[in-house]
Amino acid sequence: MINSNDIQVILEDSSFQEAMTELTKLNMDIIANSDVEDKEIREIAYLKVKVINEILGHLESLGSNDKIKSKRWKI
Repeated sequence: MINSNDIQVILEDSSFQEAMTELTKLNMDIIANSDVEDKEIREIAYLKVKVINEILGHLESLGSNDKIKSKRWKI
């Protein structure tokens, strides 16, 4: 079972944040510095950035599960 506290610790880790930022920047630089003819290279770099953002979004939702559960109405 996924522990949302463990996921939150990972998301708050400065090394993890820096690694994700660098990976995104690397791919954004590939897009910005590619030649006009390098459409496929840009598309691949774009997909990588999109995947990074989706992974981070998924981890953030997993990390906030406990917060959401604690704020639910109790009937």
